[in-house]
Amino acid sequence: MRMSKPSYNQLIILFIPAALLAAYLDAGSLARFVDLKLPLWVMICWSIYVAIVLHVTTMAVLGSLWLKMPIKEMAIGFGKRWLKKDIAGIPMSFGIIPLGGFVKYGDNEPELQGWRRCVLELSGCAVLLALAALIMGQQANFDVLAIWRQFVEGALSPFGYAQVLLIDLGRYLAGLDDPSILAAMSFGMAAFNLLPLPILNGGNALMYFVSSTIYPLTQRAQERLFRVSLIIYLFGCGCWFLALVFLAYSSWVRTSG
Repeated sequence: MRMSKPSYNQLIILFIPAALLAAYLDAGSLARFVDLKLPLWVMICWSIYVAIVLHVTTMAVLGSLWLKMPIKEMAIGFGKRWLKKDIAGIPMSFGIIPLGGFVKYGDNEPELQGWRRCVLELSGCAVLLALAALIMGQQANFDVLAIWRQFVEGALSPFGYAQVLLIDLGRYLAGLDDPSILAAMSFGMAAFNLLPLPILNGGNALMYFVSSTIYPLTQRAQERLFRVSLIIYLFGCGCWFLALVFLAYSSWVRTSG
């Protein structure tokens, strides 16, 4: 696969999250103008997608322009690729499942260790936290540990405590305006990606920090950590998916009854 050479022309990819953000805000304004209220789930999914794209593009630009690492691939979403396009020399693709994304750098990526790799891993989360702080102002409450605790406890009780958390979250988001919903989802995405699992940014940053300062980790050890974290990640996400399905079914039963 052809790799892009670092160039300031690649800053153009930042127009993608900017355009999505503008469309998000304009859609809400237009809906209010015509006295139409968009469903809450539409605004939540849209805001999550904006946060994901902003997160991934930030890491791509920083890695390319600051660390001079050629980009092999930048992907938004997972599953079958419905769109592939070279933008400013960066091979980009979009998956049919608009959740998550990644950036693959050149063959010298394993050589990028130490504090620079930690900064790169945390850059996307930092931008999302900055966006949330900019929108929420003094009302911003960045209790990342509380989000971690709720994620774990909810995953362990998908038909109990997770239901309470989802209902409370829905009521909270229903009382927010469109920019505040985006801020809440941006903070949630940042907090989730900061979980200390090597499959996520927080775990990667921690692993590279430990490997470069305390105890060098071999490539094989890193792969083992990745596999273990992948199992934990899939278990947690699977439990929360069950919680969402159960909540949707329970709501449907109440409304139809």
